[in-house]
Amino acid sequence: MEFRILDVLTREIGNALSINKIAEKVRTLYGSGDYKNIYVAINNMNKDKIVTLEQAGNTSIASINFENYLIIDLLSEMELRKKRDFLKNRQEMQMLMLEFDTYLYNQDLIQSISIINPERNAKLNKAEFLVHLKKSSNRKVVYETKLGIYVMLNHLQMIHTIRIDALVLEDDEVSDLLKSNEANPVREMFYDKIAIFSSQSFWLWIRNEIIKGMKIKTEEHQTHPAKISEEDLVYNLARFGYTEFGPKIKEGRQICMEYTIAAIMFRKDARRIDAIAIMLAKNTKRTNYDLLLFISRKYDFAEKILGILKSLRNLVTHVTTAAEEPIRLLESMNIEEIRADEKNMKDRLKLYRVT
Repeated sequence: MEFRILDVLTREIGNALSINKIAEKVRTLYGSGDYKNIYVAINNMNKDKIVTLEQAGNTSIASINFENYLIIDLLSEMELRKKRDFLKNRQEMQMLMLEFDTYLYNQDLIQSISIINPERNAKLNKAEFLVHLKKSSNRKVVYETKLGIYVMLNHLQMIHTIRIDALVLEDDEVSDLLKSNEANPVREMFYDKIAIFSSQSFWLWIRNEIIKGMKIKTEEHQTHPAKISEEDLVYNLARFGYTEFGPKIKEGRQICMEYTIAAIMFRKDARRIDAIAIMLAKNTKRTNYDLLLFISRKYDFAEKILGILKSLRNLVTHVTTAAEEPIRLLESMNIEEIRADEKNMKDRLKLYRVT
């Protein structure tokens, strides 16, 4: 029972959970969970300083006690158990993980790797990974590490005939996305994941960030760009510097720019496609190109993004350097460019005063 409770609490880091809510979540995830047994287990975990209990009126709120030195080992053990349960009857996935580990053994820059929504994706013959890189000032090493990971995953994808998507992020990027108020993939990934590589490093990083005061925000439900409402899309387009004549802008759900771009791609509206170049040009420093690459590959519009980035590189001086690395990484994944209408893009950029 202890591991089930820890699983629930780790999915909901940053959210206050009552014992009743924990029992409800345990039943949802595992099919059973008697409230009395869970109540007793949580109180025993409190005595052992694994969790802390705080009173909020008549309700007891439980959270993981990261002040306990032994908590990292316990959480790492939980990840190993989840990994074993997931791989137990999946021989092909075991082979994939073995090759994965063999390649990554000498990659010193990798902090941890998590497999995302493992059960659901496995049923769809897919695998999705979050690769967390350590902080480094050596941009060449960071680029070469990313390049090696993408090339290796493309190779494994062909060998095992499985769709593989990976989000490769540096330390500061993971931190920024986890505490962001915007809906983004990292907040959603942390809800359903297994740390399959360096689980101790994963939880040690989380512990250190929480102790430093970071408020982690996880999301149970995944954002699908095709289901972003028109009102939310208009609102977020305006947030990123693209306003339209006609639609009234109402405050809505804050969504990261990379998801906003994906929502435009799903609508296949030529006028809105022009907005992508304008947003990227206006938000060069704000754009997370690693996230854009991941989302564009996952939702099959990487070829169009490559074409847009190449045209922007030619047209907008301050985009040239920022776009260079994502262009090279996309090309390394054998993405074939769908050329953008550069003349029309130039006119639209002028209209929005982007130079």
